[in-house]
Amino acid sequence: RGNMRTQKRCLRLAVTVSLVMLILNIIGCATMLSTGVVLPPPSIAGAEFVGMDTCAMCHEKIVKNFEQTEHARIVVSSEEIKGQACEACHGAGSLHANAQTKQEKKATIVNPGKTPEACYQCHLDKKAEFSLEYHHPVPEGKMSCADCHDPHSPGVKPGSNASLFDKNDICAKCHKDQTRPFVYEHEALREGCTECHNVHGSINSEMLKQRDANL
Repeated sequence: RGNMRTQKRCLRLAVTVSLVMLILNIIGCATMLSTGVVLPPPSIAGAEFVGMDTCAMCHEKIVKNFEQTEHARIVVSSEEIKGQACEACHGAGSLHANAQTKQEKKATIVNPGKTPEACYQCHLDKKAEFSLEYHHPVPEGKMSCADCHDPHSPGVKPGSNASLFDKNDICAKCHKDQTRPFVYEHEALREGCTECHNVHGSINSEMLKQRDANL
C-alpha cells in the first residue's frame, strides 16, 4: 500500500509539472508567434539602440555568423523601445560602443554567458525546467546557457540538423567518461543523450525523462 501511495503521488507530481511546463511553453510561443515581438530586452540605464551594423564594426566575424541564425530575426519594437538582433539579448549598445576601456565595455553591456536571465526572457519553459529538483547547475551560477548553446551560431541547438556538432559532442565536453568508446556499447548513445535525459531539468534522478529503477 505504501508503494502504491508513493507511486500515485509521483504520478500526480509528474502530471502537474508537465501541465505547468506546457502552459509556459504555450505562453512563450504565443508571445512570439501572435505578435512577432518578444519581451523587452535587458535594460541598460542611459543607453540607446544603435543597430547590428554598429556591433559589426568591432565584432565583424560574430555578426557575420549571427546573421544566419534564428536569433538574428528577433525584433523588439514599441513606441518607447526599438531594437533587434544583438541588442535584443545584450541590451541597447550605445554606451558599450562608445566606451574607451575594457572595464567600461564590460560594465555597459549584458552578457548572457554570465547570467541566464536574458535567455529566460523568451525561454520561459526552460526556466521552469531548471526549477525542477534535478537540473544542470545553471541557476546556481556554476554553468551558463552558453556552455551548451552558441547563440551566435546557426546551430544554436546541439544535435539539430543545422548544428556543426554531433548530437553528443556538447555533452562529451564535460561527461567524458560516459561518452568515450566502450567494449559493450550503450546503444542509446546512437540516438543521442537527449533521448533519455531532459538536459534542462527533470523530476527524475540523473535528469532522466522517465523514472526507471533498472537504469
